[in-house]
Amino acid sequence: MREATNHEVRSIDESATQHLREELGVNELTTPLVGKVFSDLELFQPPPLDLVRSFDLKQSFPNRFQTALQFGAMVANGFVSTIARQKQLLIDTGRALIREANTLSAGQRLTSRSRALFDLSERNDWQGLRMELNATQEDVEESMMELKDGEMADLVSLGGWLRGFQLAAHVTADHYTPEKATALVRPTVMDYFIARMDCLSPSMNKRPVVIAIASRLKTIRAIAVPGKPPTEGDVVRMRDLADEAMKAALSKDAMSKDGGSRP
Repeated sequence: MREATNHEVRSIDESATQHLREELGVNELTTPLVGKVFSDLELFQPPPLDLVRSFDLKQSFPNRFQTALQFGAMVANGFVSTIARQKQLLIDTGRALIREANTLSAGQRLTSRSRALFDLSERNDWQGLRMELNATQEDVEESMMELKDGEMADLVSLGGWLRGFQLAAHVTADHYTPEKATALVRPTVMDYFIARMDCLSPSMNKRPVVIAIASRLKTIRAIAVPGKPPTEGDVVRMRDLADEAMKAALSKDAMSKDGGSRP
């Protein structure tokens, strides 16, 4: 019997992964669009370093729901660190990403990624670092897929998008231009994450943190009208809503208010 070529093996693996994504309801929108959001962060200058530095990298959560959101948010922070060329901030973020990847049962995939992040940091290869950060998020999402946990894969993406949106909204509110404001409007990705939040399990949808995030996302979406640049007042409102959503996502007691800490 003829042995399969490497190309055939890769094709089989890719086909199996795509089938699993379809089976779990994970849409192809997540990784490509979140990756584009990260790339678009370069449009929002100057980088909001004070906001990135205020992020508590040592914080951890006893549940995978918030850990997934936090992981995605830290990847967004890492992208801003590369844009601002802040090596130590990026290294600290990389260490935190590795720790949380282990919590999400994705540590094995990130072994080589972690070495690459630190090597690229030493070489000041900022473009390479952005590519590696995007691949890091993809690896964690793929690990969730292998565990047949589509909800967690979506939450990693949501955390990345929401943090990226928050950072961009702060820059736009502080340094408003119609171009920046227009770049905040991403109706397709907003609609996707709203739909995925609505599809969480009934027990999850009753949790205060989920209710808080979902309501803010829907209000942001209502403000973000395609083809119409948000006004300065609109941007301030979206910034505040993003702040509230991130605060809820990373609140220590968010999952315990209804008596439970497990996802």
